[in-house]
Amino acid sequence: MKKFYFILLALSFYSLANAQIFFSEFKDKTFNWGGKLGVNALFPIVESLTINDVEMEDVRMQYKVGYQAALFARINLKRFYLQPSVAWQYTKGDIRFNIPQSSFENNIANENLYQNLVSKNQIAYKAATLELPIMVGYYIIKEGPFALSVMLGPNLKYNYKTHYSTNLTDQARKFEDDNTPFGIGIATGVGVSIWRLFLDFNYEFGLNEVVSDFHEIGNSQNVTQGVLRIDKRTNIMSFSLGFLF
Repeated sequence: MKKFYFILLALSFYSLANAQIFFSEFKDKTFNWGGKLGVNALFPIVESLTINDVEMEDVRMQYKVGYQAALFARINLKRFYLQPSVAWQYTKGDIRFNIPQSSFENNIANENLYQNLVSKNQIAYKAATLELPIMVGYYIIKEGPFALSVMLGPNLKYNYKTHYSTNLTDQARKFEDDNTPFGIGIATGVGVSIWRLFLDFNYEFGLNEVVSDFHEIGNSQNVTQGVLRIDKRTNIMSFSLGFLF
């Protein structure tokens, strides 16, 4: 029995020594690069939604889970680091609203439109974005392979595909954004790492308020019924898991 305990103790010390050697091989470098994958949720602040020149009431957003991926470089300066990235995000959600019936009164065509809209007061939103976040981070805790950091920085965005779909009429209709695809936000976050694995939580505040007009996809005619105009800013929350090389 004593021999068994001695072997068990020896194996424990051997495993601990190997773990220390393993972690010591991955000391911080001046320059690192890495990648991460994650999920996001969209929290746009919709200031106004106009359909056919009628402003909707009680506009709110129902978020859905989207996806993201990023490649980044990290320049380490003791407890600080600079981390520029190239990222891709796919976001989606539903915009829900109430239709003011008073806006459709005294007009037969608008009254018919109201009857069509009243049970279909939802717009599905999907967007794909290329982004260039530049984060400055600070390690609150940095002991051996374990680290806890906070980060802050600007995020430049290019929305290369934005679609809104509705069932506001008898047939489903899709719209795409006519306005500028560029945007900017301020991102803040917390990162936890063990060895080269890390988990990031980020929240981005959209800075620019965008007034977007949309045209119907696949319809070259001037269609006034169901034309969309949205005034909004976009906030995004995200979680990501990555690896640092």
